[in-house]
Amino acid sequence: MRRLSNRLHWDYKSASTGYENTNVLVILALAVLMAGFFIWLIKFIAHPTARTLLRVFVGVCLAAIVAFLFLASGFPTSLLLSSG
Repeated sequence: MRRLSNRLHWDYKSASTGYENTNVLVILALAVLMAGFFIWLIKFIAHPTARTLLRVFVGVCLAAIVAFLFLASGFPTSLLLSSG
């Protein structure tokens, strides 16, 4: 493979596809901001059961985001599905 002639010797294919991860980072940042906003908004709800259920829902959504990041980063799903 051809290399660019800079000090860090970046691979030209990785340098040309660096913008592809931007969408994932934008989605992650928006999800974290929305989760923070909803956690802040939950404190204004008077009913304690509704507050608890909404906190659980926001937590599950954040767990789904973390799972997405693991799978999108190339974590092998065969390790998750193996039985031992």
